[in-house]
Amino acid sequence: MTQKKFLSNISSLKNKLLLTNPWISSTLIIASLISLPLIIIFLNIANDGGDTWQHIVKNLLPTYVTNTIILMLGVALLTFIFGVSTAWITSVYDFPGRKFFSWALILPIALPAYISGFTWAGILDYASPVYIFFRTYLGVETGQFLFFNILSLPGAIIILSLAFYPYVFLITRAWFTRQSSSVLEAAASLGRQPGSVFFKVALPLARPAIVAGISLALMEVLNDYGVARYYGVDTFTTGVFTAWFSFSNPASALKLSAYLMVFVLILIATERFQRRKLRFDITGSSYRPLARKRLNKKQTLIATLICAIPFLLGFLFPALMLLYWSYFTFSIVVDARFWELLGNSFLLAFLASVAVVILAMIIAYTTRSFPEKTVRFMAKVATLGYALPGAVVAIGILISFLWLESFLASAFNTAFRIAITGTWFALIYAYVVRFMAVGYNSIESGMQRISKSVDEASLSLGASRMKTLLKINTPLLSGSLISAALLVFIDVLKELPLTLILRPFNFDTLAIRAFEFASDERVAEAAPSSLIIVLVGLVPVLLLNKIMGTTEKQN
Repeated sequence: MTQKKFLSNISSLKNKLLLTNPWISSTLIIASLISLPLIIIFLNIANDGGDTWQHIVKNLLPTYVTNTIILMLGVALLTFIFGVSTAWITSVYDFPGRKFFSWALILPIALPAYISGFTWAGILDYASPVYIFFRTYLGVETGQFLFFNILSLPGAIIILSLAFYPYVFLITRAWFTRQSSSVLEAAASLGRQPGSVFFKVALPLARPAIVAGISLALMEVLNDYGVARYYGVDTFTTGVFTAWFSFSNPASALKLSAYLMVFVLILIATERFQRRKLRFDITGSSYRPLARKRLNKKQTLIATLICAIPFLLGFLFPALMLLYWSYFTFSIVVDARFWELLGNSFLLAFLASVAVVILAMIIAYTTRSFPEKTVRFMAKVATLGYALPGAVVAIGILISFLWLESFLASAFNTAFRIAITGTWFALIYAYVVRFMAVGYNSIESGMQRISKSVDEASLSLGASRMKTLLKINTPLLSGSLISAALLVFIDVLKELPLTLILRPFNFDTLAIRAFEFASDERVAEAAPSSLIIVLVGLVPVLLLNKIMGTTEKQN
């Protein structure tokens, strides 16, 4: 037997043993089920969409492409300006209010973009309290629009930028705070002015962090449906809804979803490629923690203004407006139906978070126990759904379940149909596909902090892997499990496009209720539902602030 054939037989035997392992086979099944809707979408990219698809390509697709690209470029520019400037100021300089802005600038994450969008549309409406105040007390004739029509493509760019700049702020600020003082001091000793140090030294060094943050923001832009729909901007995501609901053409919706999925995957690959190619060491023998420079009064005013603008526009003003509307509409909107919607939303989010945590635990423990390339690849496949727009995931699941229902009906040769689409099961399954990465990343990072010797000791004493996971790892992972469940819970509570497509008949959530009220020009009545979503969304922001504060003290 040749050496090549011997190694081939060993590899084949190893693969067979891996597949017979219950942990690895379970992970393979989970990863396959999660990736199935995405595979189905990808396989339909070359299918003929018929006359409807030809109409979309000729009359609508150019608009979808143009608006989506302009939206992404505009959001990339504004999130760069908002996120990098505030991250630099709060990292490098010391001034009154720095600690406040260090966490307050994260708060827009708690305010979903579609809620911020219709809130600002209400604030800038002719009959809004703001415009009435301008006309009555300041004597300013506002006209229909005081500045410009916010219900437009530029308005959507501004709203989405205010909602997503914290991604750039968080990642870039973490990079800046870990920067060594010696690097900046060396540049200053060579005669560089502070502005030149920022543009010539700090900015190039922070490029991987900036690109990573902007990439996250752009993926959220591609997932957005609420702002684009409410502001009348036709994008790829709104096109998926139009093809499915308005044209009743699943084939066209599938093709649009496939193109959007490919576009997102290219965006992810580009970001990871540049991050891999550009590595900068910020620690070493000469590393010294960053010493903040004290600002004078004029500089403090400028720094405070730069930090205050995104915070006020991105969170405080919309939040105050929601409180104002809720005060006046509470008695009208908060009825028995409202509490039913609240129960639906919380129960749905609870079930989804439990499902994600359990499955993520299985995948993370399998990856920890059997760190083979195949296992690690399956883990990556299982977390792919988070990078894709909710509308794309929903269409893939709808098509998968419709095909399964048809197959079961024909296989059993009966008129009786097993209904899966339009059920809670379909919705929970969709949330697992979409948010598995949220739960997995939290649990996997927690497992990395547990020494493998703990598992080995348990196994050597005769305990099974399941008992080791439940009795040893689970108590040690309690913090990570709670964090994972909480993050999934809040993401499900805020999710709009996926829920709109897959919800059961006559089933609504707080997010859908708020969006429908806003779409019917009843913005004030959408406030109570929106306010609950925002308040719940504040929980992870406060936890994140606590973690950042601890890290900053350590540095």
